[in-house]
Amino acid sequence: MDLHLHSWASGSATNVWVRGLGDAGGVRESYTPPEDAYRMAKRAGMDFVTLTDHETIDGALALAHHPDFFVSEEVSARFPEEDSSVDVLVYGLDEEIHAEAQARRGSVYDLVDYLREAGVVHALAHPIYDLGGSLDRSGIEKRLVLFGLWEFVNGSRPPRQNRLAREIAEGIGVLDLRRMALWHGFPTPPHRRIRGIAGSDDYGGATHTVAPGVRNPREFLDALAAGEVRPAGEEGSVGKFVQTAFRLAGAALEGGREDRAAGLLRRLGLPDDVRVRLRAASATSENALLRYLPILARLDEARMRSSLASRYENRVREAFEDSGLGSPALDFLGSVGGFVDGHVFIAPYVAAHGYFGREAGKARKLREELWLGGGDAPPRIAVFVDGMNEVPAMYRGLGSPLDDDLEGRLRFVTCGSSPAPGVASMRPVTHVGTPLNAGSKLGVPSLLEVLEHVAEEDYAAIHVTTPGPLGLAALVCGLVLGVPVVGSYSADFAGHAHDLFRDEIVARVVEVAVREFYERCSVVAVPSPAAELDLRERGYRVQRFEVVESGVDGELYAPSKRAPALREALGDGGTLLLYAGRLDHDAGLNSFVAGYRNLRKRRSDVRLVVAGDGPYRREIQDSLGDTASFVGSPSGEALARLFASCDVFVSPGAKGASGRAVIEAQSSGLPVVLFAGGGWSERIRPGVSGFAVPPGDQLAFFEKIELLLDDAWLRQQMSHAAREHAASTNRKALLDVLTNLHSPSPRPVPHPHAVL
Repeated sequence: MDLHLHSWASGSATNVWVRGLGDAGGVRESYTPPEDAYRMAKRAGMDFVTLTDHETIDGALALAHHPDFFVSEEVSARFPEEDSSVDVLVYGLDEEIHAEAQARRGSVYDLVDYLREAGVVHALAHPIYDLGGSLDRSGIEKRLVLFGLWEFVNGSRPPRQNRLAREIAEGIGVLDLRRMALWHGFPTPPHRRIRGIAGSDDYGGATHTVAPGVRNPREFLDALAAGEVRPAGEEGSVGKFVQTAFRLAGAALEGGREDRAAGLLRRLGLPDDVRVRLRAASATSENALLRYLPILARLDEARMRSSLASRYENRVREAFEDSGLGSPALDFLGSVGGFVDGHVFIAPYVAAHGYFGREAGKARKLREELWLGGGDAPPRIAVFVDGMNEVPAMYRGLGSPLDDDLEGRLRFVTCGSSPAPGVASMRPVTHVGTPLNAGSKLGVPSLLEVLEHVAEEDYAAIHVTTPGPLGLAALVCGLVLGVPVVGSYSADFAGHAHDLFRDEIVARVVEVAVREFYERCSVVAVPSPAAELDLRERGYRVQRFEVVESGVDGELYAPSKRAPALREALGDGGTLLLYAGRLDHDAGLNSFVAGYRNLRKRRSDVRLVVAGDGPYRREIQDSLGDTASFVGSPSGEALARLFASCDVFVSPGAKGASGRAVIEAQSSGLPVVLFAGGGWSERIRPGVSGFAVPPGDQLAFFEKIELLLDDAWLRQQMSHAAREHAASTNRKALLDVLTNLHSPSPRPVPHPHAVL
């Protein structure tokens, strides 16, 4: 039997989100006529039927002639001492009981006293949904003492709320109930434990209660009173919620209330200008939601999602394919309008996920206050990576992201990469070029699929490694669902854009977009205090910065990977200098190239090895000729062998080598020469594992290089010190830092009279 079912007679909705779907006149709890609700329940396989309309039994009385039916209602009763109320499901009543219940709804205590004395079966609907006020430990304890029947499964509530309600109630025994009653000044309750029921809350049997062995409605009521029932059927879902909203909008439209239908669509996340355009008679895609609303309102949950998602994805593909503005950066900017328009079709799902996310957040907060904990499993963190070939620097120290012992704590998510154990791969809707890395393309995911993934996996935090298409989708999902988002800042995107396009406007647009991205993160992880200071000076209004040094996999990057054959192939028997990073038009890199040419004019026992790519590569190759070896962009084992097979690592530019490369070089046993400032000098021990010279002082830079070329003993001592320093970013220490970075707020001190 579906013990929570509404009809047209229910009047205005009490659910805050559903009520907000309407205009000033509100929106009804249900648009289903009582007879249709009865037939809907029977089609769903219910043996018996009831209606629990809000504050009325008019709809139920119209069905009283059915032999398998009994009259019920839902009564909103207030806690007089606080600004909150509860919904009480009252079963098997008549007009007299209805009148008495309505007269007492101003005080939940008076209502419950009357129902107990009259022997009327009653239950607490959606127990941890706060109707006004903020539900806390005290409110939960009062509900436990007052009600022996709780709705464990409500078909329109988030599963997290249902599960928490059941967990709370099933953990309470008779002694707990007596202690709580004494603490709050209540009489000892008649129930010895809390039993559970289920109702669809207007889905006609999808969620229901089972009472084994009963033969008629009277026996079902007796089973309810004795607690000899169990919840069954489906829990609430975003898909069902959206389907209900479209059904309400469709009913309003059929009733001649286009304004109310438009109000429903607006509440579902559609901006006003789109809502106005939806009323037009043209056949553009923006018209689809309102024009085809009568059809959408009749689709089942799966077909509705498929129809809207396919239209959204088509618009996203068209937006990126049709921009055609001449340059990769401007192409992307030109696609934004169509890209945003496409999201109209999935706006209802985004809005519903936002509502479920907020309610789930309340459940998490209540769980912490009740000191229930979250089980023994550590919180799961999603790491979103645009392009899985570039694992973020701070995770390098953890080894492979697929390690078994990390699976319970970190989950890497990419878009379009080949699936691998421990990595979730989102399906790309289309691809977009990356101007800062010619020839490379990134997958553009479906925002809806990313949203569903984050919600289903129940991540405690999201870590976004770059502001690419997947990173942007992950940030939006975190904001919608209320999941904290950590953003890693590891590159000067605006500077790279300026160097590439030589266009100040493009650089400013990129800077604004990147700043907007990071300012919406809960935490921004930077590789050094200098990087934090730089962002603050550039006007980034970030909630919280955290310095997280680049990690290194000490087993991968190790001196033991030194390969004599590779050394021979790279050089002519001399000392090998290694540069690893982007080859941009950077002032420091330009000066280094000129300085290296002068060095080679004076001595031939040194050779430069260049690992990396970029717009400046051809110029450097032409300038250095056969005095340098260019090896492209190796990764993994190949990169580790390259590091270990060289002798000194140089980092001459502000934008070239990254902090990660500086740590990987030291882990491989290479002393480092770099310029102080910019954050990278904080990655070495100056004078011990390398040298940090004053910024821009090319003479001092090459003096330190020549010192290492001439003093093999010093080079060897610094090599050992470099390896030792890199080991300080060991796997366990780094994992602890990252876990703390993503951890939720500390657990609260338990209530001195806690019994939960």
